[in-house]
Amino acid sequence: MAQSPYDFTTGLTANLRLADALLPIAARHDATVAKVAIAWVLAWPGITGAIVGARRSDQVDGWIGADSLALTPSDLTEITAAITASGAGTGPAQP
Repeated sequence: MAQSPYDFTTGLTANLRLADALLPIAARHDATVAKVAIAWVLAWPGITGAIVGARRSDQVDGWIGADSLALTPSDLTEITAAITASGAGTGPAQP
């Protein structure tokens, strides 16, 4: 059976390593990892919105306010290093 392009468990180990690497950034901003991840998406030039989803309504609480989280250049460099080190993703890593 062919793997679905919507199988979000592909690369799960790398994705979890990346999430763990974002914990210190989240702690510095008193934010969740989800909020940091969405703020990273919104930091890209030309991006005006992020499509996110939840399985439970309480998960939404973890990213409310991501649009006002200002990641520093140092944060962005740290996220880039985390993406590279974790092996998560295949596209560009820094806005």
